[in-house]
Amino acid sequence: MREEILKRLSLLSEEEIAAHAKIMAYNQKAGGKRNRRIIERRAISTSSYAETTSPVFLRAHPRFVRTPEHTHDYVEIMYVCSGSITHKISEETVTVSAGDLIILGRSTKHSILPSSSSDIGINIIISSDLFEIILNTVRRDSTLSTKHLLCFLDGETTRYKVFHCEQSVEVANIMENMIYSSFLKQQSDEYLLEQSIRILLCYLCGIPDTVDDTENISYTDKTKKKIIKYVRTSYSTATLTEGAQMLGLSPTYLSRWIRKHFGMSFKDLLMNERFSVACDLLRTTDTPIGEIIVHIGYENSSYFHKEFKKRFGMTPNSYRKLQ
Repeated sequence: MREEILKRLSLLSEEEIAAHAKIMAYNQKAGGKRNRRIIERRAISTSSYAETTSPVFLRAHPRFVRTPEHTHDYVEIMYVCSGSITHKISEETVTVSAGDLIILGRSTKHSILPSSSSDIGINIIISSDLFEIILNTVRRDSTLSTKHLLCFLDGETTRYKVFHCEQSVEVANIMENMIYSSFLKQQSDEYLLEQSIRILLCYLCGIPDTVDDTENISYTDKTKKKIIKYVRTSYSTATLTEGAQMLGLSPTYLSRWIRKHFGMSFKDLLMNERFSVACDLLRTTDTPIGEIIVHIGYENSSYFHKEFKKRFGMTPNSYRKLQ
């Protein structure tokens, strides 16, 4: 996130200054720890959690004090700009770090532990009606799965999910734009804000880590097949960046995903396919070795010969003679 945005968000509000001063004063007294809990509950107003006429709005998360346990009849998103912020949800302790966001469903009872001045979070409040309308539109107009986001509208069950958005440049950019408009320009248009939320939810629908366990099996299999098909059909020109664009992911995230699910890097996956094609051509055709090298995407002949011998213990010509 841009330095000017973090600098602006780092400024303490009058509410935070007053809360911090009261806490520091009570800490100087005997029994300060016990009294501090009382002050933390009263120092910062929770009125921002009340119903609002706007279907979506942003606010900076108040620091230094504990946000009391509460529920609400809307969907809440917290994006952490720097540091980390810890939530207590039922019996679980959930820490959200910089670059990540958490979605809290309707009626999800939770509290938030005190944070320091460097722990900066932004709360996005989305009315249940708007959240549902957006997801229904996405489901109707695209192939994205909304199942794992629609569950946040369930008012009977505790629902939350942490999204590791440092893997998605698109999500980071959307958040930065919304925060810049709301807190630096201070002229965020409600329509533009709603459209930004629509795009944000679309990207969240496409982040693999957001799916549940049963859906994840299907997603993993489908994605592996797409990657294998891409490498097998485009082995001479395939790149990690192009593969990531094809799947709608960032290159960094795709690189990690491939290592996790294939047990090797994209480079190794591609090399395996290229040498597989080379061996097949050596076995079944009389195509000159130089042409095979160019065909599979290598320009450096000596590199190909070195790697081939390393893999098969012989030169390409010797390999051909054995067939």
